[in-house]
Amino acid sequence: MVHLSRETVREGLQAALAIRTGKLPTQAELEAAPQISQWAWTDAEAGVPRLFGWVEGHPELGTGWCTTSVVLAMDMERRWARTVSRLYRLAEPLSPGK
Repeated sequence: MVHLSRETVREGLQAALAIRTGKLPTQAELEAAPQISQWAWTDAEAGVPRLFGWVEGHPELGTGWCTTSVVLAMDMERRWARTVSRLYRLAEPLSPGK
């Protein structure tokens, strides 16, 4: 389990507040964000909605399976999710039966 710094948490909450007030991620921010594919919700039933999936381009983890920090905002139409620690581009979700 990765422990997030206070600064990371503060920045994530500020980003979520900005999203709530209408400041959505820019195209440049989305292009720079790691991509998560074959993703599914995890821990949502415990009130801690996170994503689990195959991530590519993560600045700390590189490429591989990961569980994100808590999801603060998500836009399925524009295909992004903002977690406490960062923005992700959403690729295809995990299909049932896979």
